[in-house]
Amino acid sequence: MVWTICIFYLFSAGWTLLSYLLIYLRLIPLNEVQDAYFRSLTTFNYVSTTVIAASNLVGAILLFRLKKEAFQFFVAAFVISLAMTGYEIVAKNWIGAIGGPGLVGTVFGWGTSVAIIIYSKRLTTSQPNELK
Repeated sequence: MVWTICIFYLFSAGWTLLSYLLIYLRLIPLNEVQDAYFRSLTTFNYVSTTVIAASNLVGAILLFRLKKEAFQFFVAAFVISLAMTGYEIVAKNWIGAIGGPGLVGTVFGWGTSVAIIIYSKRLTTSQPNELK
């Protein structure tokens, strides 16, 4: 399971980086709402996204190394992600920009994050001798 989580977060971080790059280079066509949304993003938005991705990657690496601190990084990334999504919904028309499929993907991602958080927490409590 640890391998699967690591691969998931490596893929997710890579996909996010590639997506932003393709949008920035205008290689992905955007409708008006999406274009307005991406033009409205600030350094704060990009730094927040980077912090979330980095926290998840660090959590995955720590989990791979069987470190208890992985749980804290996963929780931090999830909380920041929820806060940023709330901000994006209120301030940037995020729902209009991502549409229905994007919302489904986001909910799936949150569900996956919650499952990984629960898994990493259970590892810290049920197998304390295996985690350092």
